[in-house]
Amino acid sequence: MSFSKLRIAAGLTLEDVSRKFGIAPAAVRDWEEGKAQPPRYVAQSLDAIGGSAAPVETGGPADTPAAGLIRSKQRVADHGEVFTPAWLVGKMLELVRDETERIDSRFLEPACGSGNFLLPILQRKLAAVELKYGKSDFEKRHHALQALTCLYGIELLADNVAECRASMLAVFADYLKLDEAEDLYRAASTILSFNLIHGDAMTMLGADGEPVRVVEWGYLGKGKFQRRDFRLDVLTGMASLRDESSLFAGLGNHEIFKPVESYLPMTVRDLAAANEAEPGA
Repeated sequence: MSFSKLRIAAGLTLEDVSRKFGIAPAAVRDWEEGKAQPPRYVAQSLDAIGGSAAPVETGGPADTPAAGLIRSKQRVADHGEVFTPAWLVGKMLELVRDETERIDSRFLEPACGSGNFLLPILQRKLAAVELKYGKSDFEKRHHALQALTCLYGIELLADNVAECRASMLAVFADYLKLDEAEDLYRAASTILSFNLIHGDAMTMLGADGEPVRVVEWGYLGKGKFQRRDFRLDVLTGMASLRDESSLFAGLGNHEIFKPVESYLPMTVRDLAAANEAEPGA
């Protein structure tokens, strides 16, 4: 679909696009007139916002899968796998628009599939990075990685996990024009190997049968990141205990809510080196 159609479907003017993505008005006009193509993350963000994918009709023959919503009837029967269409994802994300456009806001998708929600959230975050840090290559690269560290997914099916990791890495690399040999590319791959988890969000167990660990990545500035590991079941318990009406509200700082493990601050190069130690899917 052409840029102008994507823009119109998203309900944005040329000025809106320029302001939202931090792009010079002249460049946006070139996209509009077909003189140049917009970056993939811009087109995908407009597609998500505008919901250019039409709602799928489900009133057809019973033996015809709803196009784009399921991979196979067997997977639906075995795992309840049904994908959310892009137009609906866009509308849902608009309800929390400010959070999707905040670089350090954290999202956890407990049944992330192949990334229907996580991908457009990443695109919106990268647009925010461009707007705020686009003039500094160092800041742009590190805050783009920070945006990636804040996105989490848990998925029951291994092929979906692999697809989601690959798609998110591709969006990140496309934005920063990275090749696979660069430290930042490999660091991003490391982050995704931890943040996109092969497991069951209902039981809070990984595919290996062990409790799911969630890695908190804190950006300390000056190119350094802090990693702390938490157990998901403990985090969810902590959330309920922090209710002010709870008798246990004062336990929020109890030792049981401390990280399972903490690490020394790491640079992008350190994270890239850890790529070889990627956990199994």
